[in-house]
Amino acid sequence: MFVFVLSKDGTPLMPTKPAKARILLKKGKAKVVRTTPFTIKLLFESSNYTQPVTAGMDTGSKNVGCAAIASGKVLYQSEISLRENVSKKMEQRKMYRRTRRSRKTRYRPARFNNRGNSRREGRLAPSIKSKLDSHFREKRFVEALLPVTKWKVELASFDIHKLKNPEVSGTGYQEGDLKGFYNVKAYVLHRDGYTCQHCRGKSKDFRLHCHHIVFRSKKGTDTPENLIVLCDTCHTALHSGEFELSGRRSNTKHATEVGIIKSRIKKSGWSFEEVFGYETKFRREQVLGLEKTHYFDALAICCGDKQTVEPDDTVYFKKHVPAGDYQQRRGKRSEKKIPTGKLFGLRKFDLVKTEKGIGCVWGKRSSGYFSLFDIFGNKISDSVNIKKNCKRLRARTTTLIQRTKLREIYAFLPLAKDPGVSC
Repeated sequence: MFVFVLSKDGTPLMPTKPAKARILLKKGKAKVVRTTPFTIKLLFESSNYTQPVTAGMDTGSKNVGCAAIASGKVLYQSEISLRENVSKKMEQRKMYRRTRRSRKTRYRPARFNNRGNSRREGRLAPSIKSKLDSHFREKRFVEALLPVTKWKVELASFDIHKLKNPEVSGTGYQEGDLKGFYNVKAYVLHRDGYTCQHCRGKSKDFRLHCHHIVFRSKKGTDTPENLIVLCDTCHTALHSGEFELSGRRSNTKHATEVGIIKSRIKKSGWSFEEVFGYETKFRREQVLGLEKTHYFDALAICCGDKQTVEPDDTVYFKKHVPAGDYQQRRGKRSEKKIPTGKLFGLRKFDLVKTEKGIGCVWGKRSSGYFSLFDIFGNKISDSVNIKKNCKRLRARTTTLIQRTKLREIYAFLPLAKDPGVSC
């Protein structure tokens, strides 16, 4: 385990051992600026000597891995869980705004002609923009801790056509399902024989609709596999809840998002060396002898072809969460205020130390008995009295961070008592 060091002017220096950091703090030559990961700032002028530090990032749509090495030693390892609820939160916000206009409150005009942001060139969907920003946020975090001299990033590429049809090759890429049709709707109508797929034409209603099997609000796509032809009678009955359709979600969603993230990272002006997935897999399995995790992938990205590293036992797991709760009041006239702020001096996601353990505040009660969980969602205590022997360790931020030892992770694995790390 290392202690990260900043110079007097805030420039990142090479990390040091905990024993040396303890001496500097005891003599008053440094102060603590961050507890997780533990970081100190020098209070005297230093030579600012640094060594070459290589950082690597394993990009992704759900999780991101990051690592940094120097002189054959691992200085930093992290795995970040990205937000998957941005679309849901925006739908919730839209619902609150629309209902606000119909209540006896201050009139808020509609914004039909005020959509400049949605028409902006190069605009990203908020859900993907959140994931892209998370990559850059971790980059800035690492550069604030370590004097990074070189970045190596794995940017994955996916063949969407081959994911759908593994047999495709050659000119087959130019002869997709939609060849010869004006649009997706024309293809779906032709595929289903211009017949309602529920009543099979028994209703004698010739007004046809292309209906989403999995609604767009539930992450359904516009692909032909998620569309079905229904007559107007069955379409109305479906939305009335008289029957349901079963369908599956797209299996190319994350592959598409990774492709967009890859394109935007390349255009961002970030100077890095691009690494391919087969290189990462070879180094991780054949050279380092590590199992498949995002932070081990990032570690393999940092290394050269035959370079080995001295492993570190510490991994920082991070989870990105919203900045706060959008809904502040409830009731027919919004007369009841929801306690989204502090209760007994604590907010949701505050890190606290109690008699039953250390964890994040997940649920608050006016009785003073809160529920605590870790960032993985594992329950620490369902009811702990925070009015006695409770100390807040860290205030809520949009990035929850938890330091974990590898041996603690592998203790829960039945077939892997040894982390499998080799030098």
